[in-house]
Amino acid sequence: MGFTFSFTPYRMGIMKIIKLSLLSLLLISSLPSYAGKIYRFIEKDGVSTLSKSLPPYAAQKGYDILDDTSLRLIERVYTREELVKIQQRQAVIEQKNALLEQQKKEAQQRRLEQRSHDRNLIARYPSSQLLIKSRNDDLTYRQHQIDDAKNLLKNNISRLKGLQQKAAEQEMSGNEISVNLTKRLSVMQEEINNKRYISRTKTEKEEASRQYDIDLERLKLLLDITSKKPEN
Repeated sequence: MGFTFSFTPYRMGIMKIIKLSLLSLLLISSLPSYAGKIYRFIEKDGVSTLSKSLPPYAAQKGYDILDDTSLRLIERVYTREELVKIQQRQAVIEQKNALLEQQKKEAQQRRLEQRSHDRNLIARYPSSQLLIKSRNDDLTYRQHQIDDAKNLLKNNISRLKGLQQKAAEQEMSGNEISVNLTKRLSVMQEEINNKRYISRTKTEKEEASRQYDIDLERLKLLLDITSKKPEN
C-alpha cells in the first residue's frame, strides 16, 4: 500500500492570504485623498516647521492646521494677541461701515428736503421776478426795523443824559435822588445796554439775503428745466 501526502490545507492557507491582501488593497484604495492633519508652527529658532505633533510652546504662539497630503489650510488657531488685533480691525471696519451708512441716510434726507423745498419754491414763486420783489420787500422791512431800533437807541441815550442831569441837580441841591428818578434811570440804562436786538436783526437780515440769493439761482434753474420739458 503506497503512502499519499495531501497539500490541500496548505493551498487553502495560501488562498486566504491572497484574499486578505486583495481586501486590504481595496480598503486602502477606497480611503479619501487625505487621511489626517499636520501642524505648521514656528519653532523656537524662528523656523517654520511642519509636524504631526504640536509642541506645547507652539500651541501658545498660534499655529495652522493643514491637510497632511495636499497641505491645504484647514484652520488657523490664533493667539490671544492675534484675536485682539482681529477684533480691533473688525471694530474699525464696523465703525467705517456705520459712518458710511449714516452719511447715506443724511444724503438721502438732504435730497428729500431739497425736493420738498423745490416744490414749495416753484409753487410760491411762478417767476423769478416775483421772488426778487418778495426779497426786496422783506429786506426793506428788516432794514426799517434796524433803523427804528437805532433811532430808539439814540433817543434813549438822549433821555438818559436828561435824567442823569436831573439826578445831578438833585444831588447838588442837597437832596437825595427820588425813588421814581432812580427807577427811570435804571430802566433807561437797561434799554440802552440791550443792543442785542439790533445785532440779531442785522444777522437775520444777512442770512435772509443769502438765502434769497440761493433760492433765486435755484428757482431759475428749476424754471429753465420745466420750460424744456416736452408737453404731452
